[in-house]
Amino acid sequence: MQQTNFAKDKLNAGTPVLGVWSIINSPIVTEIMATAGLDFQILDLEHGAFDVPSLDASIRACEAAGCSPIVRVAGLHPTSIQTALDLGAHGIVVPQVQGAADAARAVEAAKFAPVGTRGYNPFTRAGAYRGASGEPLPKLRNDFALTTIILENRRSYEELDQILAIDGLDLIYLGTYDMSVVLGCMGEMNNPKLLEFVESATRRIKQAGKFVGVMVGSRDQMDRYLDLGADVFLYMVDTFLISNAVQGAVRAFSDAKDAR
Repeated sequence: MQQTNFAKDKLNAGTPVLGVWSIINSPIVTEIMATAGLDFQILDLEHGAFDVPSLDASIRACEAAGCSPIVRVAGLHPTSIQTALDLGAHGIVVPQVQGAADAARAVEAAKFAPVGTRGYNPFTRAGAYRGASGEPLPKLRNDFALTTIILENRRSYEELDQILAIDGLDLIYLGTYDMSVVLGCMGEMNNPKLLEFVESATRRIKQAGKFVGVMVGSRDQMDRYLDLGADVFLYMVDTFLISNAVQGAVRAFSDAKDAR
């Protein structure tokens, strides 16, 4: 059973990391993605089809392949955050955070007292099932998991300075799709208003000493955001990657038939 946070260790060493959004309820797919060499996967409870047993299985499959399993919970639900961490997740991502007060509550839910409200149970997978015995295992320490919120609405953007002052918040993921709606350029990922948001937010987050996460879909975007100083890169979604690969094979086969 791993007690090492692969992705967080790389980030703390100054190394950017690559992962995907995982919404397919399958430890086999999770394992395939992990063995392909990803640094992490975000197992998605907001848009994905996971329940607790399948989340447990996917966390194990991901971790066993040396890839950090991180869980996007469905919302600011302390019980869901605690379940993910008790299962041994290497981090949590909290969506739909409405301002600094919500961000503070998200961090509190992921931390033990005196800084937070997370319930302590050393008999879970995070505690190796063995109960309290001397020094806590790494997964039962407040500094183990990556604690992340998504910056995806106007209120949180307006309160970004207050959010960045929250101790224990490691990473801000830039929710560019939702922000494109807020900024009046729905789905236009290269719109100047959205690019200005990404550049400004990244600069402020890095100055505060926290990590920045972004979604990328091409080498050009990787280069652009590496130059900006981003740390955490999400390369699309598992469903899209599989669909895109199969569509490519179908097109190739169609071209081959037509060439006869």
